[in-house]
Amino acid sequence: MRVALGGAMRTLLPGSISLLPLGLVAFGLAAPAKAGDLEVAPLYKAATPVVIPFSWNGFYVGGHVGGHWGSDEISTATDAGLPGFGPAGAASIDALSTTTLHPHRFIGGVQAGYNWSGSGGVLGIEVDASWLGGTATRTLAGIPAISPLDVLTNSTQASFLSTYRLRWGAAFEHALFFVTAGFAIGTLKTTDTMAQVGLPAASTTNTATKAGLAVGGGIDYAFTDNWSAGFEYLYIALQSFDTTIPATPGNSDDITVTHKYSDSIARFVLNYRLGGT
Repeated sequence: MRVALGGAMRTLLPGSISLLPLGLVAFGLAAPAKAGDLEVAPLYKAATPVVIPFSWNGFYVGGHVGGHWGSDEISTATDAGLPGFGPAGAASIDALSTTTLHPHRFIGGVQAGYNWSGSGGVLGIEVDASWLGGTATRTLAGIPAISPLDVLTNSTQASFLSTYRLRWGAAFEHALFFVTAGFAIGTLKTTDTMAQVGLPAASTTNTATKAGLAVGGGIDYAFTDNWSAGFEYLYIALQSFDTTIPATPGNSDDITVTHKYSDSIARFVLNYRLGGT
């Protein structure tokens, strides 16, 4: 077949005429496939979630359980001026009576406090009340210069303790390491007895509430936004106080007994913080 193109005659093969429509169809099919490979930019980008850091701020209340190991340092001052033991007997009692009793057992109670978080760490204040168990007793017999049948007995029981403390700590995410110091008030029950052969026993029982100091430290770990658990150690030193074993009629002297009490406390704590993060 001959076709006029630009004034010149070109010859096209019959087979090439049939290939022309096929090429156009193939191009039409390929174009959409290429367009489909193009990436379409999203109209918007999702916002990055804001993570609120954990904070120890706020009030908390809780309870604690553990053990305590008390130390009651005991000494005596016997009045040698009264007719009775005499100077030698009084000196013998005072020389041998010095001892330390160790009441120990469980401790349990409640606490409440408030924490402030800042660039300088976590500052807090805490008040607690604890009930203690355990009694310790000693018997001193065979004192030289007096009858070997005379017996001096002392016992101590710590029953209640309350502390009022400041706390300062460093927080590492959900863990808070802290130190603490403040005041303490403790209640002790003491019984001091002098039993002399042939005479009625002289005894005094006294319940004393004394102030003192408290120091310690520990760790709290927040396992949810509101709940935390931890371990705490406290050392308590209370003011010393005196009791007097009265003289028995006819053959005894007044014996002043001095008690100086301290306590070591280890306890587990569980707190609930109001208004957690």
